Amino acid sequence: MPHPDPHALLALHNAVQNASTEPTDDTALLAILRGEGGPTTHVRTVFEDVSLQSLFRAGAAHGIDTPTILAAYAAARPGLALANPELDAALKPGW
Repeated sequence: MPHPDPHALLALHNAVQNASTEPTDDTALLAILRGEGGPTTHVRTVFEDVSLQSLFRAGAAHGIDTPTILAAYAAARPGLALANPELDAALKPGW
């Protein structure tokens, strides 16, 4: 069950606002975490510039589990040449 946290998406919003002039909202950020895509700059920023803890916290607060976030990263990684050592480590068995 999601845990209401009005600040859970703050790190994602801040990162995207620092990287792009294109506006975003909660719905768009949650779509990225679910693997539904979004503007390339936003997807890249969310998965490369936001900490693992912040990604998982935002997901948990909105009913998106860790495996879904990891799958979203894994799916976006090759096409966007994403690189996030924390997420890469989390994709390995036994993490």
